[in-house]
Amino acid sequence: MGFLRIVATGLGALCALAAVLAQGGRWSGVLDALTHLAPLYLAGGVLVLGVALFTPQRLGGTRLAVLGGIAAIASLVLVVPELAAAVPARAPSDAPRQLKLIQFNAERDPARYASQVRWLVEQDPDVLVLEGSGPQLRAAILRRMPRHLTCSPTCDVAIYSRARPASVGRFGGGSYGLGPEMAVVGFSPGDGGHAIVGLHYARPGGVAKKSKTAKAVVQSENSRRMLKVVAPLAKPRLIVAGDFNSAPWSFVRRREDAALGIERRTRALFSWPAQGPTPPFLPIDHVYAGPDWRTVSVQRGPRIGSDHYPVVAVLARVP
Repeated sequence: MGFLRIVATGLGALCALAAVLAQGGRWSGVLDALTHLAPLYLAGGVLVLGVALFTPQRLGGTRLAVLGGIAAIASLVLVVPELAAAVPARAPSDAPRQLKLIQFNAERDPARYASQVRWLVEQDPDVLVLEGSGPQLRAAILRRMPRHLTCSPTCDVAIYSRARPASVGRFGGGSYGLGPEMAVVGFSPGDGGHAIVGLHYARPGGVAKKSKTAKAVVQSENSRRMLKVVAPLAKPRLIVAGDFNSAPWSFVRRREDAALGIERRTRALFSWPAQGPTPPFLPIDHVYAGPDWRTVSVQRGPRIGSDHYPVVAVLARVP
C-alpha cells in the first residue's frame, strides 16, 4: 500500500499541475498544447480520488484528495463545455440532397493500402478529404473509385469529388512557411454550389521562428492562414474538413470555432489513436458545415490501418 500511495501522489501531482497549467492556453499557444490531454488528467484525478477514499488521513489521504480534486476540477473546466454543448436537431435519414463526406488521415504504409482502399470503395463517398497519403495510395483509390482529384501543393491534402470542381485553390506555406497544407474546391450551382476546404494542421505546441527577433506558434499560424483563405468563401454551403490536430477543448479550437462562423459537426468524436491497446482519447479530426447543411449522421469509421480513425459525415442540403 505504501508504494501505491507514492504512485498515486505522483500521478495526482502530475495531473493537477498539467491541468492547471493548461488553463494558460487562453494566452499561450505552447501551454495550449497541454489542453489536448485533459481527458487523461481527468481520468488520473478520478483514480487518485478513488485511492484517497481508502487512505487514512494520517497516511496522506487528505493530500491525495486535494491533488485528485484539483486535477479533476481543472480538467472538467476544459472538457465540460464540449460535452454539454447543445446538439442541433438532425435531418432524417431519408432527407433529400444528401452528401456523404469521409475525412481520413492515412498512414504511409503500403502494406495497409489494400484494406484502406477496400473500405473507401465500399463506402462510396461523394467527397473524400484525405491527408498524409502517399502517391501509391492516391493512385490506387483513383483506380477503384473514379473521382476528380484536387491536391494541395505537396498533395499532403487530397480532395476526391464525384462532381467536377468549377474552381480550385491550393495553399501551403503561409507568410512564414507555417501555413497548413490546404486544398479548396468549389462546385457549380448545378452540382450544389458549395465549397469544400480540406486541410492538415501541424501538431500542437510547436514553435518556429518567423523572423530574427520573433517566434510563432505553428498551430496558431496554421489557424490564421486558414481563416484568411476561408474568409472570402460563402459560408451557407461551406464545408471545412481535415486533421486539425487539436481537440475541441483546446483554446485554439474554441477561438477557431467562433471565428469560422459555421458549425462543427463532430462533437467529442474521438479519432486518435487508432493503433495500440488504448482506446482513442483525442478528437482531433473535424468536419464543419455552414447553415445550409443539416446533419444526417456523423460517426467514426473502423480501424483500417492508420493511427487515425476515419470520420464519416452525411449532410443534407436545405432546399
